Amino acid sequence: MLSRRTWFFLVIAIAMLLLYDPTPATFQWVNVALAALALFWFVLFTIEDVGHARRVRRRVRGGRP
Repeated sequence: MLSRRTWFFLVIAIAMLLLYDPTPATFQWVNVALAALALFWFVLFTIEDVGHARRVRRRVRGGRP
């Protein structure tokens, strides 16, 4: 299961992309840059959450920590 922090960055990325059209042309690069940064953090936190879930599952089953 992904944490709230992970979902937060995905929502921010989507919001930045939705605001791309109404943003003045001179500042649209900001929306793209912030969406890319939010997606970067989303991917990193997803990797962390999945790795943590696997470690917890292994411990519950009695495997190596």
